[in-house]
Amino acid sequence: MIYIKSTNIGDIMKKILLILALLGSTFVAAQERSFQAFFGIKTDNPMAVVSALDSFSNANCPGTSSVRLMQELFNGPEETTHTIIVTFQDKMSYLMWANNWTNCPAAGKFLNTMNEISEQTYQFMGMPLLGDGDPNSDQVFQVFLMDVKDPANYAKAYANLMSSGEQCPSSWALVAMGPGMNVERYGTHFAYCGYSNIDSYLDGYMSNATPNKQYADFIKRVSNIRELKAVNMAGVVKDWAPQQ
Repeated sequence: MIYIKSTNIGDIMKKILLILALLGSTFVAAQERSFQAFFGIKTDNPMAVVSALDSFSNANCPGTSSVRLMQELFNGPEETTHTIIVTFQDKMSYLMWANNWTNCPAAGKFLNTMNEISEQTYQFMGMPLLGDGDPNSDQVFQVFLMDVKDPANYAKAYANLMSSGEQCPSSWALVAMGPGMNVERYGTHFAYCGYSNIDSYLDGYMSNATPNKQYADFIKRVSNIRELKAVNMAGVVKDWAPQQ
């Protein structure tokens, strides 16, 4: 993630999208796998953000990317209030999405509206490395931001931890942060555990107050290769399906 103190989210997003468009042809490895873009914002008018996304989703802009708006429920001293997540099923999905920002008038209108009601706080691209379950069915997530020195060995340890099915009741994943990340502030990777609702999350939180042996062994195994930066909690506000 990158922290950006700006009152002009439109200009910043346009620059980001231009850079990503130039980089798009290099995402060969992403052609047959999904990846995401994350845009953190600060707003005191969340309903206006929902309305802006509704209008953009209903516009005649062809695309294959889905959009999710998250509310940051507990994220410590961070000023981010919401995160917009755009999911691309493959490289072509991304290229079609990026093309909209140049050729679809509704995209410019959306950026102008967002300029007036929000400030961007960070932006980055993320590539899921491993995971299980369907995050689209979950409404609450616990997110672990971390700096990983040995990604391969950390992924092995994390996969072994999660394979038992005892650490997370629903979807989970390990994601490598790519273009836009601020290693010093947020680290190199994040992991998440999804919950179907707030009741499920609170049950898990209370029952895991004392780590089990498997989790304790995992912490020992990764203590020299992982620095935990933050543990946040976020909830889904709304999802928008891709427009064909």
